[in-house]
Amino acid sequence: MKRRFFLAFVALVVFCFAASASADVIDPYDAISAPPGTFGLFSYFGQLHLPDIADNEGNESELGYDQSYVALRPVYFMGQIADRLSYGFNAYIPVAHVSLDSANNEFGLGDIAVSPFIYLYENHNSKLYLSFWEFIFLPTGDFDENNAVNLGRDAWWFQHQIAIGWYPNKFGIDFNINYFQFTESDKLKYDEPDAIELETVVHYGITDAFRVGINAAYWIGIDDAAYGDITLPDTEPMNVKLGLNLSYTLSEKLTAGIRWMHDVDSENYASGDWIYLRLAYIF
Repeated sequence: MKRRFFLAFVALVVFCFAASASADVIDPYDAISAPPGTFGLFSYFGQLHLPDIADNEGNESELGYDQSYVALRPVYFMGQIADRLSYGFNAYIPVAHVSLDSANNEFGLGDIAVSPFIYLYENHNSKLYLSFWEFIFLPTGDFDENNAVNLGRDAWWFQHQIAIGWYPNKFGIDFNINYFQFTESDKLKYDEPDAIELETVVHYGITDAFRVGINAAYWIGIDDAAYGDITLPDTEPMNVKLGLNLSYTLSEKLTAGIRWMHDVDSENYASGDWIYLRLAYIF
């Protein structure tokens, strides 16, 4: 049983972290809308250090997974429906270096995402926003079934996201509900469990330029992993993260931020630390 769990979890590591922390990008004001024609470029410089894995009872074993990545996320507000519902397009383009136990090194392009979005409700007076984002991840990352770590998932996968933002004054909250839908890997015939993720950042403006936030995220798999027709019981992943978010407005167009998160509870999931620096430039 333990051997089967370990093999299943290594497969989860190959898939769950191959796309350069794609699910881990909520920051203050992420849900706010902008006028048509607004173009923003978000740059992420990140590091994942995941020394341990936890089984379905929370018992930890050594893993030694590390990833450094750079990702670009262009966002363009194309127009409005009925002069009030903003819509647009964004993308996520990661380049990463991954390693397991300081070996099995891989470097290159990860899985690229393309993503249309639409605002279902936006009120600039109350500063309340509700939007839907559809991330479609393409199997662009290099994959070799003989490698312990890879840059891609060898499959199409999807992130369906409902985003809520409320910014009444110096206080603000961003909250996402994500449903991750995975297709089967062609080469491994591995079917990763679909998952639901709840993530939030509660933030407060210390000054007009400096903002402090507390992040939290909860990830739960909704079924077991499977290889072909064989289901691996008790392999639903679960993870809870907590962290700190700091951002500073350098100019009217440029904002810099840093975020650190720590895995406080995991089952069938990695355990460690996630950190990135973000630069946001509005053209």
